[in-house]
Amino acid sequence: MKTILLMFIIVIPLTAQTVYEVQPGTKGNEVVLSIVNESTLENIEKVSVVLKNSPNGIEINNKRIEISNLQSGEEREAVFSFEVKRNPPVVKDTLKFVITDNLGGSWNKEIYLQYTLPKEFKLEQNYPNPFNPTTKIDYQLPKDGRVTIKVFNILGQEVMTLVDEIKNAGYYSTEFNATGFSSGVYFYCIFT
Repeated sequence: MKTILLMFIIVIPLTAQTVYEVQPGTKGNEVVLSIVNESTLENIEKVSVVLKNSPNGIEINNKRIEISNLQSGEEREAVFSFEVKRNPPVVKDTLKFVITDNLGGSWNKEIYLQYTLPKEFKLEQNYPNPFNPTTKIDYQLPKDGRVTIKVFNILGQEVMTLVDEIKNAGYYSTEFNATGFSSGVYFYCIFT
C-alpha cells in the first residue's frame, strides 16, 4: 500500500507541488489531505472535500468526504483511496480537489501522479486459479527486449507458447486458453 500524505491548511493553502510516483496495478493507495482549522476563534460546522475530476489511470473509491464540527485548532484527515489501473492510458494524471467550508471559504488542491516503470522482471500468479478453460497471467518488464512465456505440463513438456516477441518496458497481461487440454497442473515460465 502506498500512502501519499499531504498537509493542507484551511487558512493558508500550500502552493508547492510534488509529483508522486505510483505503480500501475497496485491497490490500496491513498491520498491523505490534512484539514486544519487554523482559527483561534471560530469552529467550522462543515468542510467538504470533493474530487472534481476522474483521472484516466486510476479508480478512486470515494469522491467526496464531509468533515463536521471542526473545532478551533483541530486537525482531521480526508482519506481518498484508489487503485491504479494495470495499463494506465497516460503517463501522468492530476487529482483535482475542491475544499469548501460553511463560512464561504473555497480552496483548490491539485496532486500530480506519475506512473512508474517496473524495476524488476516479474511473473504474477494467474487469475482465476483454478480455471476452466481460460486464465489471465500478468507480467512486468523493467527494460525493452524479447520476452517469451511458455506453458509446461506436469512432466515438463512444453504445451504452448503464450508470448514470443519484443516488448517495451512496462506492465502486460496474457491469457492462457486451455481448451482442448487435459485437466491437470500446468506451469508457466518467462524467458527474457
